[in-house]
This record gives sequence, structure tokens and C-alpha cells, in this order.
Amino acid sequence: MVAVAIALAGVLYAANWVYQRAAGPEVVVYCSLDPVFSRGVLARFEAETGIRVRDVQDTEATKTTGLIERIRRERESPRCDVLWSNEPLRTIGLAEEGLLAAYDAASAAGIPPEFRDAAHRWTGFAARVRVVAFDPAKLDPAAAPQRIEDLLDPRFRGQVAIADPRFGTTGSHLAALLALWGEDRYRRFLEGLVANSVTIAGGNSASRDRVLSGEALLALTDTDDVEVSRRAGDSIAEGYFPAEGTLLLPNTVAIVEGAPNPAAARTFVEWVLRTEIEAELAASPSRQVPVRAEVPVPEGGLRLADLPRLPVSLEDAAAALPTAIAIAREVFGL
Repeated sequence: MVAVAIALAGVLYAANWVYQRAAGPEVVVYCSLDPVFSRGVLARFEAETGIRVRDVQDTEATKTTGLIERIRRERESPRCDVLWSNEPLRTIGLAEEGLLAAYDAASAAGIPPEFRDAAHRWTGFAARVRVVAFDPAKLDPAAAPQRIEDLLDPRFRGQVAIADPRFGTTGSHLAALLALWGEDRYRRFLEGLVANSVTIAGGNSASRDRVLSGEALLALTDTDDVEVSRRAGDSIAEGYFPAEGTLLLPNTVAIVEGAPNPAAARTFVEWVLRTEIEAELAASPSRQVPVRAEVPVPEGGLRLADLPRLPVSLEDAAAALPTAIAIAREVFGL
């Protein structure tokens, strides 16, 4: 019986080896860009390269944070080849922890230095913008907040929704404010939100939905959440805090240190950083912002040069992220 079991195990091992060889190369991508936007891109990559993609996602509210923590847990035995994150600050954190490999992609030529790691551990492309969403039928766009501290105005008491700052781009936005303002002003802002009866929603889309339902007049969210709703026919508009600027958050792509499929990972990074992919995402319902000026933008799209921006670097915001979230948890009681 032992001999039979050993022989059977050998047959199964050989069959699996043959299957893997026949199946061809694969790349494991931990991706936090919404599947409705990312899966078409991933399918094109498979069709054009012959490399199978194993696409791993997480929940809507915690997907970026969940994938980041998964990479940390797997540091001794990585299962992920490529991290495609739609939130850059946590990617920068992984790089600083030594969990991302250096790779200088030729296709990244033309991407401005502010969106590229000097050590080539991550590259940014196709950005979203932090905005305040509102219903223009209920709030005149001229009366929309000009700076983020306008959310503390008593006329907006009980009428502002933000996503849980422990996850996703709301935490990133708060980190940028902390890096720019310092702790005293940052803490006063959060305390002012609490005093003005802010609503903490489960995610950016849930924050936006408070505006659509009439439960809130204003919502901090991202441009892609607004655009999806607009294309669905909802009455919704967005403001960019023109008096002080807002935060631009590129997607980032990076190869995990010790990736099990490094050659396929490099192929993926080269492929996804092409200008064609930025153009596709700019034209998609996510209406992402190309970081390269030469990438075409459709009518109604967003261009980098036209956006008022907070004068803060992604690296400084990433360094401030843990403290920003810790203070937010304390002030908001999370």
C-alpha cells in the first residue's frame, strides 16, 4: 500500500508539473483599483502577453489597507508579484520597510519625478483627486467650500460626511493635511469636524451616497466616485478647494521583494505604465488624471495642469500617515 501511495503521489506531482508547464506563465497582482475599472485592463494584458493574471482584491472599505497588510504578513514567503494600489501612501510605506523591489521601468519615461520613487521601488500613474461632492440642485457651486476648513462652517453643521479615515484615501488626505499644517492645526480641524457633527461613513462611495440620499449636503470623496454617479444620471458635482488646492493620488505599481514570478512581474509593470493605459483610464468611468502631459484626455476629462493642488509631497504625506490616523482615531473615537 505504501508503494502504491508513493507511486500515486509521483503521478499526481508529474501531472501537476505538466499542467503548470502547459498553463504557461502567470503573475499574481494584488489590486485595489475597483474591479469595474481594473479587470478590463488585466484581461487585455492576458490577451496581449499570454501571461495569466491572478487578481486578488479585498473589501470595498478596507481593500487597500487589507492588501498592504497581507503583503506584510507574507514577507517571509511572498505570494504576490505586483501591487497595483489606487492609494500611494501605503505603497510608499511598504517601500520604506524593504518589502518592494527596485525596478526602473523603461515605459515610465516621461512620468514626472514627483510620481516616481527615487530608488525605483514604485511608480505612480493615472491619478484620482480628493474632492468635496454636493448636489448642485441643493447647493450653488459658488457656495461650495473653497478650502477644506470651510467644512467647519456652522451652516454645514450635521451636513458633512467623510469616509472612515483608518482606510483608503481619506486617511491619505488627512495625512497630507498633517504634513502641511502641523499637529496643532490638524487636531483643531478634526475637533472642529466633530463639533460640527460630521458623519463617518464606511467608505468613499458610502460618503457620496449620503449626498445622493439627502442625508448630507457635502461629502469628502474621490473624483472616480463622483464620475460614476454622474454617468448614472445622478445630480452631483465636485469642488476642488481652489483657495488652497487638493490632494492628487496616483495609482502606484510595484514589484514585491521576493516575488515568485519576477519576470512576469516586470512584464506587467512595463505594460501597465504605458501611456495607452493612462489614456484608457482617463476615458473610463473612473475619469482618472494622467500624470503625463502628452496623454490624451477626452472632453470633460481632467488634466494635471488644470487642478489646484496642495503643496505637499507624497513622501511627506506617507511619513505623516500613521500619526494622522492615530490622532483621527482618538478624536473621532474610532
